[in-house]
Amino acid sequence: MKIFFKYVEDAVVVYESLCAKRSALSYGSQCLKLVNNQLLVIDETYNREAILQDMVIPVLTHVILKKKEKKMMVNILKEQFFYSEEEEQDLLLQIMGGIMEGERGEIPQKTFSFPRELLIRQALQDFFIHNVTFTFESFLQFRLKEYQERLRYYAELAIDEYKLEQDYQILIHQLRQAANERQSSTDDVYVMHLNKNKFVLYDHNNRYVPERECAALAEAFLSEQESLYIDSTIIAPLLSLSPAAIHLYSDQHDHDFVYTIQNIFQEKVMLYEKNEFPFDQKQNIT
Repeated sequence: MKIFFKYVEDAVVVYESLCAKRSALSYGSQCLKLVNNQLLVIDETYNREAILQDMVIPVLTHVILKKKEKKMMVNILKEQFFYSEEEEQDLLLQIMGGIMEGERGEIPQKTFSFPRELLIRQALQDFFIHNVTFTFESFLQFRLKEYQERLRYYAELAIDEYKLEQDYQILIHQLRQAANERQSSTDDVYVMHLNKNKFVLYDHNNRYVPERECAALAEAFLSEQESLYIDSTIIAPLLSLSPAAIHLYSDQHDHDFVYTIQNIFQEKVMLYEKNEFPFDQKQNIT
C-alpha cells in the first residue's frame, strides 16, 4: 500500500502516528516506511485487514479530524460562501466549533445518526476495498462527500448565527445611542425578574409600576423610534425613562433580557440576586 502526500508535514504526522500505533500493537518496524518525506509505504503482507482496521483507518481518521478539518472548513467558507477575510473566518470557525462540540444548544439544528468520525471511517473503509495506492489530497477532495456536506451544513448554521449576532450588535448600538441621547427622567429604577420573560418595574419610591404605565412608556419611546423592533414589556420602558441607574435583580444572569439590558445601559446597570431585592413585593402584580 502506498500513500502519496502533497505536503511534507501531513506525511510526517501520519507516519509518526502510524509508528506510535505500530509500537502499541507490536507490529514489526519494517511494516512502515516513509520515502522522501512524501511517500508512505505500508507492507500489507503482515495482515492487510488488521493493519487497515487497527492502524491505517484510525490514524487517518484522527489526522483528518484534528489536522485537516479546520482547513477544510476555511475552504468551504472561502470558496462556497466567499468569506475571504481572516477575521470573519476566525469568528465563523469559533461558532462552527461550538456547534459541532454541542456548546451552542440554543441554535436549532438537525440531530445526526452518525458522528463526523464515523463518516470518515466509513469513507476510508469503502475506499480501501479497491485502492492500495492513492494520493491523500485526492481522497480528501473527492471521497469525503458526506463529511464535506456535514461541514457545509455547520458552516450554514454558523453563517446564519453570525449574521444574527451582527444584526443584534447593530440594534444594541442603535438602542445605546438612543438611550444616551434621551434626558433622564428619573434617578434609580429597580427591575425584578420574576420568571422566564416576566420582569416588573419599581421606581425609587418603592412603587410598583403597573403594566399599563409600562405600556404607555413603551409606546412613547417606540413612537419616536419607529424603525426599532424591541421588547415592549421592560426594555422599551427602561429606554423611555433612561434612568441614571438600573438595579436589576435576577437569578438568571445569562438570560437574554438581562444580557441585553446590560449591553444597552452598560455601567448604569447593577446586577443582584433576587433575594437581595430591597422592597416589599406584596403588591398586586399581574
